Amino acid sequence: METVWALWLLIRPKFVPFLLLLPFFGWAWAHWDRALRLQNPTGFAWVLAAWVVLHAGTMWLNAALDQDEGEVLMGASVKPPAATVPAAYAALILCVPMAFFAGWGAGLATSLCAVMAVGYSHPAVAWKGRPLAGPLVNLVGYGLASPYAGWSVVGVPGNPRTYVCWALFGLGILAPYFAAQAFQREEDAERGYRTFVVEYGPARTLLAARAAMMIVLGGGVVLAAVGWIPRVCLFALPLWIWIDRLLVAWSKEPDGGTSAWAVRFAGRVLTSAIVLIALCLGEYLRESFEREPVAGLGTLAGHPGDRPRLPPLQLRIWEHRHGMIAPGAAARE
Repeated sequence: METVWALWLLIRPKFVPFLLLLPFFGWAWAHWDRALRLQNPTGFAWVLAAWVVLHAGTMWLNAALDQDEGEVLMGASVKPPAATVPAAYAALILCVPMAFFAGWGAGLATSLCAVMAVGYSHPAVAWKGRPLAGPLVNLVGYGLASPYAGWSVVGVPGNPRTYVCWALFGLGILAPYFAAQAFQREEDAERGYRTFVVEYGPARTLLAARAAMMIVLGGGVVLAAVGWIPRVCLFALPLWIWIDRLLVAWSKEPDGGTSAWAVRFAGRVLTSAIVLIALCLGEYLRESFEREPVAGLGTLAGHPGDRPRLPPLQLRIWEHRHGMIAPGAAARE
């Protein structure tokens, strides 16, 4: 029983809801972009289940490598039991067929993440301890593959707006990645890692987090200005400045401060994301009330070319007449 409890703590349960938001964003974007009705919830449920198991395997391998004794962000310092590594590989093997139940795209994305999890935390490779490999794995795994897994089960084709926003989302993942290691320089150095914070120090690590945020912010402002995303998103701009001010204050802390700064940073990012979603929801409700095209069809530009810009009722009639929900949509229920 002690082993089960230790394994449970090592997956950092508080982090799981944040993890599941990543494929959810991809799934939600596919619906928003084309103003779709609910698509393939069963497939998406398989994605979420696979991502929980993938996360468990990833965290267990990471814990076996780190052997944490100090602060653990959103987790507890627990000595990994003997079963940690076997359980990790079992989870990484199991998550792949689970994801293939959702579809080929989700299965391939999960396979890639499982392979990267091994490379990230296996002692013979330990990409985690390298200044460039660590960020790259997090960008590809959390920033690109995770939303893609959710997006893929909807079965819609890509378009320029999706690709641009997907790239910005991936870059945005680097901000919390760098922030999460800013206070761990001493501990990483003792383990022999050459992480970004060990090589360049906490201040430059937080500067890297700020740079990632500024790129995403700049891209978001441009997309809102040209009408690819709702212009009401610009009202969230002060919140991003609020986050940046926290990073500036944090960078003045000696030795990167403590994990409390990372928790405050995560809280501000989550708050900003909620406000941004609320703004988009408000715009959706306004469009619906005014009987205008909604969601991604209601923006000023950037619409997918395979969907007519019609209000919801007329759009459903069009779908019925054409016997389709979206070109290429799997529409599996």
